[in-house]
Amino acid sequence: MKDATLAKAPTGLRLLKLLAAAALLGALQWLGDAIVTRSGWPVSGSVLGMLMLLALLCLRGGVPASLNAVTAPLLRHLMLLLIPSVAAVSLYLGLLSQHAGVFVLTAVLATLLTVGVTAWVLQRLLRRQAP
Repeated sequence: MKDATLAKAPTGLRLLKLLAAAALLGALQWLGDAIVTRSGWPVSGSVLGMLMLLALLCLRGGVPASLNAVTAPLLRHLMLLLIPSVAAVSLYLGLLSQHAGVFVLTAVLATLLTVGVTAWVLQRLLRRQAP
């Protein structure tokens, strides 16, 4: 369903679709947390939930308009959501300085990997779209 179609839907139906999209996000985070808790995997439940969301979107072939409408405001204000995490780092400055080398190496490698994967995906998408 396109954004225009969602906007044309009756108010009750539109609200129901938005609530279902928000519930999906919450359910995937809860499911990710539950799986991590039961399995003991060393990964955040939120990250696992996001991976499950990615899998669902890949299977669907796109982002539903209702999910886009729910997540767009969150993405616009993403930095506000990260403030508690950044502030929490200040509690562990001693530990961080003790392992500064490993932290910097990990941050650099993760950044390089992210940029590399992003460039690779972009090239594939551009090749697919070329006439």
